[in-house]
Amino acid sequence: MPDMEGISENFLRQRIELIQQYFPEAVEEGHLDFDTLRQLLGGAIDDEQERYAFRWNGKGRALAISQAPSRGTLRPCKTESKDWETTQNVYIEGDNLEVLKLLQKSYHGQIKMIYIDPPYNTGHDFVYKDDFRDNIQNYKVVTGQVDSEGRKIQENTESNGRFHTDWLNMMYPRLRLARNLLAEDGVIFISIDDSEQATLKQICDEIFIPTNFIATLIWQNKKGGGNDSKYFAIEHEYIHVYAKNIDSLKAFYEAYEPEYLKRYKEEDKKGKFYWDTFRRKSGKQYYPIECPDGTILQYDDDGNPLSWLRSEKRFFKDKDAGEIKFDRLESGKWSVKFKQRLPKGKKPRSLFETIEVISDKGETSTGSSDVYELFKKDVFFNPKPVELLKFLLGFASNRDCTVLDFFSGSATMAQAVMQANADDGGNRKYILVQIPVNIDSVANGTGNDQKRIVANEKDVLNEIHAPHLLTEIAKERIRRAGESIKKTCEDKKRAKALDLGFRVFRLDTSNVRKWQGNPENVMQELQESVRTFIDGRKEQDVIYEILLKLGKPLTVPVRCRMAGDKNIYFIGNGSLVICLTEGFTSEDAEALVKMHEESEADEWQVVFSDACFASDVDKTNIRETLSSAGLADEGFLCI
Repeated sequence: MPDMEGISENFLRQRIELIQQYFPEAVEEGHLDFDTLRQLLGGAIDDEQERYAFRWNGKGRALAISQAPSRGTLRPCKTESKDWETTQNVYIEGDNLEVLKLLQKSYHGQIKMIYIDPPYNTGHDFVYKDDFRDNIQNYKVVTGQVDSEGRKIQENTESNGRFHTDWLNMMYPRLRLARNLLAEDGVIFISIDDSEQATLKQICDEIFIPTNFIATLIWQNKKGGGNDSKYFAIEHEYIHVYAKNIDSLKAFYEAYEPEYLKRYKEEDKKGKFYWDTFRRKSGKQYYPIECPDGTILQYDDDGNPLSWLRSEKRFFKDKDAGEIKFDRLESGKWSVKFKQRLPKGKKPRSLFETIEVISDKGETSTGSSDVYELFKKDVFFNPKPVELLKFLLGFASNRDCTVLDFFSGSATMAQAVMQANADDGGNRKYILVQIPVNIDSVANGTGNDQKRIVANEKDVLNEIHAPHLLTEIAKERIRRAGESIKKTCEDKKRAKALDLGFRVFRLDTSNVRKWQGNPENVMQELQESVRTFIDGRKEQDVIYEILLKLGKPLTVPVRCRMAGDKNIYFIGNGSLVICLTEGFTSEDAEALVKMHEESEADEWQVVFSDACFASDVDKTNIRETLSSAGLADEGFLCI
């Protein structure tokens, strides 16, 4: 009978199992035999010492950190969420390294597009230093959730002897984990400036491999000014673009502006179109066309031959396919029309500058204006413009996909997703991840402009009675942006269908009690070990940890039903059932079976807490009851 562990996916074990599929002789009792693997690979091994390699101090440790499973979980925060029961969007507060690990099983290969705007390492950016021994505890210390010993969020200044190394060690494990989440036809966009753009490309070439490199976009993020610069006024940033598997990636086409799409009012199985006239004033296609009443269209009123858009052969082919129609005009004459279909679009350019915000991609100041419209004051440092992210969404995502931003900062991606859906009727979903930076600590040592913005942030947070955290003001931005988009959406039916909600989750230690192995408190630990879960945790906390461990998405529907006085949770279509209440009996198991018979699921799993069973005998009897109802042996899980 399998038991569930309180850790995330074991990445190292996964890779060994993958190697075992192709080289079974090289794996013995779960361990890799490198000598045997070297023999099996033969000539594929490169033993040359002098060859190019991208290395830095701490790379091995960063690799190990990316492969170490997480002992954390994501706790649901319903009161901070919007439209919890119906939304498909997720906002996660926590260190993105641990969060990426926790998302591996539920979202592996499911993300169509990732966009991140990480710290640029300009000498004033916060770089999070991971702790291999206990990164969750380390995260709590640096974010002030537990008592610290002088450790706090600090800038990565150029005076630091490990200036570039610290930045590399932060980015490397996160990008490795991000690649796992991308779909085969997925794509990642990473914003950066001159400080680390060359280094970032080296990391990406290693993780995504050079053949999956698509382009480095050059975005003009400002215009004018710069007279105080010593050499050049820098007006641009970069966006590195990589595919998960470029052979699976479809061609890119820019999305159309809503105004352009208005003329394409008709739609059939092939897509949107409008009826356009088949006749042309000049051309080379001359031939007679017979109308439904036998009228022949060949000459105009002046006796000149009529010119048509396409060849005679193409005309008859289109006519047979329903692409041609005849309209009788008020004058009694016939008009030949064809379906003018919506083109796929134009190719996006790698170099794009800002002339008009409407037709181009905005500047850094435009991002500030986007936020100002919602709060009537500046509340973020240099937020990315909505138009920029909407532009990327327009060709890199489809209308029904999930996008991820794990350095989400000001939450521009959430607004861009909602606006894109309002424009084209799409059903894109987002997952945002952001560390809850304490705004009060950020204010220390900043310039006057930054202090002004921090003061504005505090004013807003005080108005809504929220803690002074960056994540709180980002969530408020999403709420206000959603309501604004709903009001301005011209298509009222589409506005009503928009998903403007989001589920909030917060990173924390696992709900499952961990054996500490402290020889000084053995008796106390033995007594506490009887209780499976940490004190103060709720059933909902445990349920969502189970969902993550079993690979269920965080937005899956969860229905609570009662068997006597026991809470029985049915997940999705009922393929997963969870019960955590003590005193579960055979009668409760029979009630559970009846509930299952009403569900749509054929195969199912049931997860119990060990505390549910009064004795091993009760546990065995309940298992037999469920087995007789078709539950497989491996479908009976315990925590």
